[in-house]
Amino acid sequence: MSSEVERDPGMQQERTTLAWRRTGLSLLVGSLTIGRLTLETLGAAVVIPTVMTAVLALWIIAVALRERRLSREHPGEPIFSVLSGGHLPAATTLTVVLLGAGIAASAMVRFAEAVLP
Repeated sequence: MSSEVERDPGMQQERTTLAWRRTGLSLLVGSLTIGRLTLETLGAAVVIPTVMTAVLALWIIAVALRERRLSREHPGEPIFSVLSGGHLPAATTLTVVLLGAGIAASAMVRFAEAVLP
């Protein structure tokens, strides 16, 4: 005998929105941490990429919070999904690329300092 579980159609959007909030928070913490750790190596040149990635991470969090609020009113319509416009994945990709560039630049400077006297 199989019993079907009654599912709430808005729960999938809720979980996706919560996941995007966690992603935004982790990107914010990651950008600030990488900025702090590379500040000694790269100097003031790391401030602009750190601020850019922090702003992108805050934007991801703000959009996720906004989409969560909008999806409560329209749980069955996919247009109010976090992924409907494609902006969040693009911003997340850009943030990760900028963080990776900061790490790579810091590693190259440290390598150059170690190799060149």
